[in-house]
Amino acid sequence: MIALDTVDSTNDELKRRILSGVDNEGLAVWARIQTSGKGRNKRRWVSDIGNMYISVLFRPNCILADAAQLGFLPGIAASKTLEYILEQSPNINYKWPNDLLLNKKKIGGTLLEAGFNRQNNTVWVVVGFGLNLQHFPSTTFFPATSIKDETGVELKIEKVVELYLQNLSELYYDWQNMGFEPVRNEWLDHGHVLNQPLRVKLGAENLLGLFRDLDKTGALVIETSNGPRRVTAGDVYLLPMTGEF
Repeated sequence: MIALDTVDSTNDELKRRILSGVDNEGLAVWARIQTSGKGRNKRRWVSDIGNMYISVLFRPNCILADAAQLGFLPGIAASKTLEYILEQSPNINYKWPNDLLLNKKKIGGTLLEAGFNRQNNTVWVVVGFGLNLQHFPSTTFFPATSIKDETGVELKIEKVVELYLQNLSELYYDWQNMGFEPVRNEWLDHGHVLNQPLRVKLGAENLLGLFRDLDKTGALVIETSNGPRRVTAGDVYLLPMTGEF
């Protein structure tokens, strides 16, 4: 693992190392501060000291499209880490596609960036994850919080990093050997509940529907007024359980 005090973005730093020829799978870049942290859709990820910002390089034996399934692993790894350290089962849930929620507020998110090396015909995936341990941004699209604010506990970041990487490695090994189904089942145990009303923003389109499933590829399946809809990319917002959409 490469530990840095400050970096622009752990994902960008890892990608630079890939381009320079450093390609050993499992290489991790952890920074205490990011000066240009980023989330999905080029959103800024506030990255002050105290939270966890880390990226890991994987080289899965799969096509590029299936590599997107790796985006589910960080949230599960972080959930297992927090449950172990806090010695309890906190009210943690997953929000499709890659957010981690505590008490229905966001505490973590994943940024997946992938590419294809034509020289050796291999896929590379940089799996970045941010976890709010001590603080959180006050202005976000979705309500956010931190472990400290919700539990009153200040976790030692070094321990969180160590256990997170261990859990992530184990989940990746299982995914490589058993496929997506075990990951899917784990996600469904703590993901959206059946018939949860959702709003999915797809560019300029707002899609309303009820959660039906996470399919075998990792796509979101919702029931709309026009029938079932399979979603492979988009921003999800939880709606009140009114029975209408």
